[in-house]
Amino acid sequence: MSDSPAVARARIAVAIPCYNEAAAVTSVVAEYRAALPHAEIVVFDNNSNDGTGAIAKELGLRVVEVPKQGKGHAVRAIFQELADRDAVVMIDGDGTYPADHVVRLLAPILAGEADMSVGARRPVDAPGAMTPVRGLGNFLIQAAFRVLIGPGAGDMLSGYRVFGPKFLNGVSLHSRGFEIETELTAEAVARKFRVVEFPVPYRPRIEGTVSKLRVFRDGRRILIRIVKESLRRKPLRVLSLFGVLIGITYLIYSYQ
Repeated sequence: MSDSPAVARARIAVAIPCYNEAAAVTSVVAEYRAALPHAEIVVFDNNSNDGTGAIAKELGLRVVEVPKQGKGHAVRAIFQELADRDAVVMIDGDGTYPADHVVRLLAPILAGEADMSVGARRPVDAPGAMTPVRGLGNFLIQAAFRVLIGPGAGDMLSGYRVFGPKFLNGVSLHSRGFEIETELTAEAVARKFRVVEFPVPYRPRIEGTVSKLRVFRDGRRILIRIVKESLRRKPLRVLSLFGVLIGITYLIYSYQ
């Protein structure tokens, strides 16, 4: 795939936050190099102990070491290092996001029509694409976000995003772990950034890689982040919800 003239002229970076993705990083880099031959690809290595960073350097990539553990720290490093780009594509390093959709995600950013575009995951019909537990968790988290903060991206936990200059320079991120995508969505809502979303296939991880997300541990952290963002931005929503819960509890016990 060759770049369009607009893509070829733009300063685009593909940022890959990685923790132990040695089995996948070569394939991921090859796929995005073919899709965006003029883009810079940067690996943000989050203390990998399987040689991910060394492999990326052998592929001729710039590797940014992120010593604080957690995806949130890696994404925050992306914003610090690449804030001067016309567009930054963020993808996971496990091969789940196909490069043949990246130009579509880039187009509204480079045209100045959006500040962030999101690849809404559509699991392919293959084992391991997305477990039922994770699918249910995504639904519950999105419902909690809608109640406590407001409408956000349809797939607010997607790791496939493109950021424009206004978003890169207009947010202040604090998350440490997998709650970072929730914070990105909350920032977009609070600051009224223009967000567009396109469906993209979500593939199984490349063989030899392991998911770092822990459903219950990280789900709890994501929900805590939603409550914190709501208290900071729309506290009446949280207070109203607790009021309703207390009222329901009182009614239940008063009739016993």
